[in-house]
Amino acid sequence: MEDKAKALMLEAFTGEARAHFRLLLFAEKADEEGYPQIARLFRAVAEAERVHARNHALLLERVGTTEENLRSAFETETFANQVAYPKLLKEAWALDDKAAVWFLTSARNAEERHARLYKHALEDMVADRMPVYQVCRHCGWIEAGEVPPETCPNCNKPRDYFVRVGD
Repeated sequence: MEDKAKALMLEAFTGEARAHFRLLLFAEKADEEGYPQIARLFRAVAEAERVHARNHALLLERVGTTEENLRSAFETETFANQVAYPKLLKEAWALDDKAAVWFLTSARNAEERHARLYKHALEDMVADRMPVYQVCRHCGWIEAGEVPPETCPNCNKPRDYFVRVGD
């Protein structure tokens, strides 16, 4: 794909991905305010935006074999926690934005954990193990295992913040 076309698709992808998540936040707020019919519409449009983002990503991302994808995912997570987030954190500290510092630190820590999980995933694949994962809905930390921890090791939220992935 030509550089200009790739830039256009990246811009479109970014817009659709942002719209997807923004609409999910709007749906949560509508639910909180007692408007389930509006929340439902926000979720429907969010799903449509997700489809658009996925279609754009198909042109932007190379999808290889599972082993290649694990390696790529590991490298991406490692870059995020060793390069991208430290740069963002430095800027957030300079701005003295405590909320940004907290969320960026939390995400950086979770990215490091994700990289370790990718590293172990190849072993699971070879051994034909089917792990279950517990994901913290507050910070994105992932624990492998049937039962989530009492509190999140990253943000200290209680066990009920975890959602089970793997069934």
